[in-house]
Amino acid sequence: MNTRVTVSNQPQVIKVTSVMMKLQYLSDVNVNNATDGALLQYDAASNTWIAENVLQKSGLSVNCGNF
Repeated sequence: MNTRVTVSNQPQVIKVTSVMMKLQYLSDVNVNNATDGALLQYDAASNTWIAENVLQKSGLSVNCGNF
């Protein structure tokens, strides 16, 4: 895909390449126990993202905005 952008008032054309990859192939993502509705949560102890269905961790605060 080619995209036109302006840099310092000079038009430029850049090529954007997209790579699709499944999460299971990423070395820092653990989706082994993923089920419907799972969310990725970061685990600092293992430096990985883990798919979990429960948002209950010590110190966790979720701010979903105002509706």
